[in-house]
Amino acid sequence: MKKIILFLYIIFSAYADFSYSSPKISFNELLMQSELNPQNVISARSEAVRLQMPVSILTKNKVKYDVMSVENGRPVYAVITNFADIFKGGYTAFYEDIIGKINSAEARFDFGNGNVKDNTNGYFNPVIKDNSIVTKYLMIPDITSDRIYLFNAANGDLVDTAFTPTTRPQLSTPKHAISHFNGKDILLADQITDLVQRFNSEGLYTGVFAPIGGVNNSILDNIRGIKYRSNNNLLVTVGSGTSQNTIQQFDSAGNHLGTFIGTTNLNSPFDILIRQSDMLVTNSSGANRITRFDLSGNFLSVFSSSTGFAFPQQMIELPNGNVVVAGFSPPSGLVVLNSSGTFVKLLSGVTGNRGAYILGNGNYLTTNGAGVHEIDSASGNLIRSVLNTGNFQYISEYETAALRLTLTINFQSCNEQDSITVELRNSVSPYNLIESKRGMGGKGLKRRIDFFTALNSTPYFIVVKHRNSIETWSSSAKTFTNGTLYYDFTLANTQAFGNNLINSGGKWSIYTGDVNQDGIVDATDVSFVDNDAVSGNYGTGVNDLNCDGTIDVSDLSVIDNNSTYSIGVITP
Repeated sequence: MKKIILFLYIIFSAYADFSYSSPKISFNELLMQSELNPQNVISARSEAVRLQMPVSILTKNKVKYDVMSVENGRPVYAVITNFADIFKGGYTAFYEDIIGKINSAEARFDFGNGNVKDNTNGYFNPVIKDNSIVTKYLMIPDITSDRIYLFNAANGDLVDTAFTPTTRPQLSTPKHAISHFNGKDILLADQITDLVQRFNSEGLYTGVFAPIGGVNNSILDNIRGIKYRSNNNLLVTVGSGTSQNTIQQFDSAGNHLGTFIGTTNLNSPFDILIRQSDMLVTNSSGANRITRFDLSGNFLSVFSSSTGFAFPQQMIELPNGNVVVAGFSPPSGLVVLNSSGTFVKLLSGVTGNRGAYILGNGNYLTTNGAGVHEIDSASGNLIRSVLNTGNFQYISEYETAALRLTLTINFQSCNEQDSITVELRNSVSPYNLIESKRGMGGKGLKRRIDFFTALNSTPYFIVVKHRNSIETWSSSAKTFTNGTLYYDFTLANTQAFGNNLINSGGKWSIYTGDVNQDGIVDATDVSFVDNDAVSGNYGTGVNDLNCDGTIDVSDLSVIDNNSTYSIGVITP
């Protein structure tokens, strides 16, 4: 604690010679500019990192400080004092203006690049609920962590914090994720990288979907919402560059087909809603809030020019034909329009809205720059904040026919997530392999792995393999029920067959050190690590057991101990 206070004092002293005047940019303007041009936020965060200033601060009295811009070389923080109604009491400030208001002993400091100092004792840690009865999921991208979270479409509960793991530099501002038409993969529009990226059913990045060949700013620049047409052609809204104020079209393989809707009736388009006989497009600028086109992209009419909301983003259609729109800037909230575009009401319990979804329980789930929130669909009153961290975007359904294994593991030495192989094996000798999938695991975080060959009510051993760890089997064969199976190796050593786990950092963990993957940690493995340590090699290779980028004595100490005890694979 003393180190953090000293660090904050040094930062404060370094900037004491600056004027203490407030930033010129207003809170509303800052949020608007950041939404339209998120590259400003990326640049501002980079400057804060360079100056060793926090890019984000969360306090237990629920105030959020986010770097979003720079004035005269000084990072500007957007200060959110109400996580749901972010336009209520929000203001802008420089670092020296806010540091005296923060009790560092009850704050979470994010210094960027994964460097987080959490003095809140996990106050903002997400609460993950049981997903054993989930039949439909919701994907919501978070631009703070550059990954997709999963929620329960029935009640809005959080069920996975890393459906896709943090994926950089492929993601910078992930905006809108949708299910690929094959029912397995995910497409994700990233606003800053100007690409539609592709992930598989395990959430692993597989490459660029569109444009084929990579970034081409004559086609896509500052992209927002994406939507499939009935023929599986993909539509993408474009906010900047050569194709500014257009919707571009790609075929099912990601080949560019040209402009689907031109510039005449669009003004900084964001989202696309395809209805039975027409399509709607939200415009973040201008009086034409929502434009109506036929299914071939021909202009039909202005759907809404209501002044009852501004900066519309995501739209959804309700079963009664009403259209619900996320209104980002004041007057802000979830806007209800009838099927012809006539304004019905504004639900303003949450403001700064980006995403909208009607849950199975009849309430709305909505997102903003301070979390994910559930509101009453009649009054708009806040029911709860599901999350009070992150910077969340559009909400979309994810359904799959796969069986879903939610797996929790921890590595003995590496406090990071890394690629793993998860096998399902027959419950009786010779324990034949049923299905093998790649995924991410580690840090004691729940991760979802999808299987397409396995069956409900059939017992399988769960086997985890990792590039420099001991292959580890579940204590017994486990079964999927209603398409779902939970398994947590971190709860006790008895979770592994033969109690083959070690307690590391309070979590039961998979042994590290089998660098040649022969099933045992021995002198051969030690020699590999020792040679790299003597040579002073760098990089997160197989011999970097603690994932710190350097192969040294800290890696040797772990592998020496495991070798002494001949730690190896234990199987049924």
